[in-house]
Amino acid sequence: MRGAVALLVLLFCLSGAWTQEESGRVRESDITQQGHSAGRESRGSEATEVTGERATMQPDIWDEMKGLRDMVMEQREKLRTMEGRVTACEGEVETQKNTVMDLRIQLMVTKAKVAELEKDNAGNIALEARLSASERELTTTRNDVEELKRQSTDRPKVAFSAAGLNDKGPIGPFNTDANLVYTRVITNIGKAYSPITGAFTAPVRGVYYIRFTAAQHGLGYMGISMLKNGQATMSNYHYNSHGYWIHLSNGVILELEEGDVVYMRLPASFRLYDNSYNQNIFSGFLLFTV
Repeated sequence: MRGAVALLVLLFCLSGAWTQEESGRVRESDITQQGHSAGRESRGSEATEVTGERATMQPDIWDEMKGLRDMVMEQREKLRTMEGRVTACEGEVETQKNTVMDLRIQLMVTKAKVAELEKDNAGNIALEARLSASERELTTTRNDVEELKRQSTDRPKVAFSAAGLNDKGPIGPFNTDANLVYTRVITNIGKAYSPITGAFTAPVRGVYYIRFTAAQHGLGYMGISMLKNGQATMSNYHYNSHGYWIHLSNGVILELEEGDVVYMRLPASFRLYDNSYNQNIFSGFLLFTV
């Protein structure tokens, strides 16, 4: 567009120059004619020739001017067309700017959504990790429970409780120690207690809890001992000075080998008292195997 404007200015300048040149020539011709009026007759033929030449040159200048005018009009039309195109391009550029701005806004919104999704994804990953850890812990717990069930199923079950020394009253005193036989079996899981001998025989190697309760009624000394393989594990004694019911209880944890025997004994010169109310009891059970 700037080139077209420059071309138009140049054409106008040339047109003005050509017009001034022609005007100068005409004025020069007039001065020459006035200065030499006296000799017209002698140079009449020359003046006629000059006039004819000027008459021939003037139409050529007008033709050139007409061509220049047409060229200027054409350039003006092209300029208007180019201005219209520039205006359209400017409008399109503005539209593109608005589109770019909208795209930038959409990009910012998309980035925000992506950041939120990444945050949610990080939370989901952490939650999945926690769930995986919980599942592993649950699996471990289930395995432990199954192992405990298996051990509980495989482990021998041993427990006994027996009473009933004579159900008749006084027992003793004797001149020698006497083994006590509890004939009334209350519980005998594993069949490790014998109501015939009054002894408990360990069926497996393990740790056992053994306890007893002894009763006495009437004045005098009461006493009882627990033995393991013939060796006293513990003994308890008491003097009944008022003649009413008194009781002794005690217990012990023993590590027994398979086949070890535990039983109760009444020491010489001591007494107990029994009836049908199970006041004298001998009990025990397996804690765990070793």
